Amino acid sequence: IVQTVDLHLMLHDVVQRKKFYTLVLQKCLTRSGGVAVSKTGILGVVIPALSAIIMGILITTVVYYIMSKIGFDPANAGSIAGHYGACSSVTLTTVLVFLEQMGASFEEFVPALYPFMDTAALLTGIVLGHTGLKKRSVEVEKGEYNIRDILRTSLTAKSTLLIFGGFLIGLISGVEGTKSLMPFYDNIFKGIFTIFMLDIGILAGSRIFELKSVKPVTLVLAIILPPLQAFMAIILATFIGLSPGGATVFAALAGGASYITAPAVMRSTFPDANPSLGLGMSLGIIFPFNILIGIPLYYQMAIIISNL
Repeated sequence: IVQTVDLHLMLHDVVQRKKFYTLVLQKCLTRSGGVAVSKTGILGVVIPALSAIIMGILITTVVYYIMSKIGFDPANAGSIAGHYGACSSVTLTTVLVFLEQMGASFEEFVPALYPFMDTAALLTGIVLGHTGLKKRSVEVEKGEYNIRDILRTSLTAKSTLLIFGGFLIGLISGVEGTKSLMPFYDNIFKGIFTIFMLDIGILAGSRIFELKSVKPVTLVLAIILPPLQAFMAIILATFIGLSPGGATVFAALAGGASYITAPAVMRSTFPDANPSLGLGMSLGIIFPFNILIGIPLYYQMAIIISNL
């Protein structure tokens, strides 16, 4: 039996393992967010949700115009901007583990803001990209761009459904309803997270070669822009009353770049764009930067700004 199980695991595709790890981790994380909202009430999340939407639109718009200025065509600029503005579920998971290790508290509903920022960023990147194409008098086929399809793709993505699903379970069940599940989630979380980070590290390393043909200025921007995005997010989060820990989570959402929902959405929307650009920068540069340097930096920035 052991040999059979071992062989099955060896033959298992990396993507399938990553999907399983993501499912477990996101269920662990978003459940607590729903419980937190059940305590505070849904009205207490309205302003943070609007703030997340604003950040998604703002980041994507800024990145689009920067990419346009350095020579990218509207399709590639829109695709890259969508990757930058959308969120990374792995970065979100990592920042929560970091805050736990630091003993820092945060508003538990903040991780549930992921879909708001993610969807707003994807839609903004699409609108800007197609607006730029039309200005260049490039014909866009009718079937290429359908706002309803984009909404359906982003809102029904596995990451989004897991976050909403876990959030709703926590919201409906409340503290008492989830008490019996707490030992299960708490015991498996750290082990699954360790395996997941090793797996995703291998995947990130495999994407570095895709950046060979990218302009040097683009690579520099991939390191400079995430901290600037996080800085804007921290200012906004502090302004609406989030704690330093909550502002750090909000900054990780803003400073991360998507390599799950964005590649799927942008590839179908801008077929002429180079899919390796956004994905390579997201997974090959921005993700490692945030894990090694970004998250601790954002936490310190949040503490400093909250004390001003």
